[in-house]
Amino acid sequence: MVTFVHEAGSSTAAVASFAQERRVQTVLGAAGGPLSRAAKNVSMLCRVPGPVDVGALTAAIRALVARHPALQYRFVARKDQVLLRRAVRDTPEFGCTVHDAVAGQDHEAVTGGAMREAVDVPFDVLGWPLLRAGVFPGTPSLVYLSVDHAVCDGYSATVAARDLEALYRGLVDGRPAELPPTGDFVAHSAAQRRRYADGPELDQAVDDMRSLLRGRPVEPEFPLPVTDWDATRGRYTVLDLLDAADTEQLARYCRAHRVSLYMMILAAFGVAARDVADCTEVGVLVAVHNRDATTRGIGWYANMLPLYFPTFTVDRFDDGVRMVRDRLMDVLAFAELPLSRLAGRLADAAHQGAGVRSPTCFVSFERNRPADSDGQRSGWAPLDLAPSYRMGYGLWAVQDGNGIRATTASPATRSGEPLLSRWEQRLAEVLTAVTRR
Repeated sequence: MVTFVHEAGSSTAAVASFAQERRVQTVLGAAGGPLSRAAKNVSMLCRVPGPVDVGALTAAIRALVARHPALQYRFVARKDQVLLRRAVRDTPEFGCTVHDAVAGQDHEAVTGGAMREAVDVPFDVLGWPLLRAGVFPGTPSLVYLSVDHAVCDGYSATVAARDLEALYRGLVDGRPAELPPTGDFVAHSAAQRRRYADGPELDQAVDDMRSLLRGRPVEPEFPLPVTDWDATRGRYTVLDLLDAADTEQLARYCRAHRVSLYMMILAAFGVAARDVADCTEVGVLVAVHNRDATTRGIGWYANMLPLYFPTFTVDRFDDGVRMVRDRLMDVLAFAELPLSRLAGRLADAAHQGAGVRSPTCFVSFERNRPADSDGQRSGWAPLDLAPSYRMGYGLWAVQDGNGIRATTASPATRSGEPLLSRWEQRLAEVLTAVTRR
C-alpha cells in the first residue's frame, strides 16, 4: 500500500510550476462559468491481451502513484499563490472502476461511448487524486487512465503506459518490476521557478518575444471562423493523414528540403486554413516537450509557444514550408521560457488566455516507437484516445509503422462542424498532394 505523508503544517511547502498555478487559478476564477466544468484531461488507453487481474491492476496503479511525485500532491490556493501539499494519510484508497464489457471490444464503440464519458469527467483541481483508472474486461481487455493536465502531459501518458504494464506484470508474476529511475517534477518545477523569477533574464526574454510577436496575442486564437463553441461537451476525430508508403515518401521530401515532418504538418495546416476559410495568416501554439533522454517522470514538462506565419497555396509549398521552418526555429529559441510567464507579462485587454474569450489552437507531433526500452514489443497495445481538451482545438499527430495519423479534440460546435470537417479533410489532402507530386 502507498503511504502518503501529511505536510499541511510544513513551513517549506512546495510551490506549483508556473503552468500549474495558471491552470488552477483559471479554473477557480471561472467558478460557475463554462471553464469550471471544462475537462482538460490527458488520456491513456491500452488493449491488454486476455482478462485483467483487477486487484493486481489496482495495486499497480497505486505503485505508479508512489513512483511519480507529481501524482502525490494536491493543490492549495493561497491568495495569489498555488502551493503543493502531499496527500493526507487518510485519503481513501485509490480504486479502479470496472465497466461492463463491450461485445468484441470494438475500439470505436468503446472510445466513442462509455470510455469517452468516463475519461471526460472534469477533476476538482483542488482535490486528490487527479487521476482515475478503469478497465473494460474481456478478451482482450481495455485499460485506461485519465489524468488532469495539471500533473501530466502527453508524453507522460506514454511513460504511464510503460510503467503501469511493467508494474502489473511484476505483480502478476510475483517479481519486482524492473524500471529505471524516474524524474521528480516537483524538483523540476522548483528549478524552473528559480530560473524564471522576476529579474533581468526574464525581462530580456519577454522583450525578445514581444519583438517576435509584433503585437500579436501570446496565445493565438483559433484561425477558423467558428463561434458557437460549447466547452461543456467534446468533439473528437481521428484522421488518417498518410499511409506508411506515403510517409516514407514525405520523409524523403523532408530530407531534400531540410525540414521536419512537424514542419510539414504545420505548413499543411496553413494551406488548409487558406483553402477552406481564406485565412491569410494562422497562429498556433507549438508543443515543446522539454525533456532530456533520461527523463521518465510523469508531470507537466511540456511547454507551448506561439507561432505565426502567413498562409500560402499548395503550389508554393516548397518555399512555404521553408518559411515555416524559419519561423518555427525563431520560436524554439524560447523553448524553456514558460508560456504562463509570457502570458502574464504580455496579456492585453483583447485576449485573456486559452478558452476564456476564444479557443486557442495547438499542434503536436511525435514518433511512436512500438518497442520497449529492452527492444521487446509491448504486450499492451496503445490505442488512440484523444485528451479531453475543452479550452481550445488540439491536434496530436503521431507517426508509427502504419504511417501518420492524428487525433483532434476541442469543444463541441454545431454551426462550425462542417467547416472543421472540411479543414481536417483538406489537411490530409494537402499532405498527400505534396507527397505524390
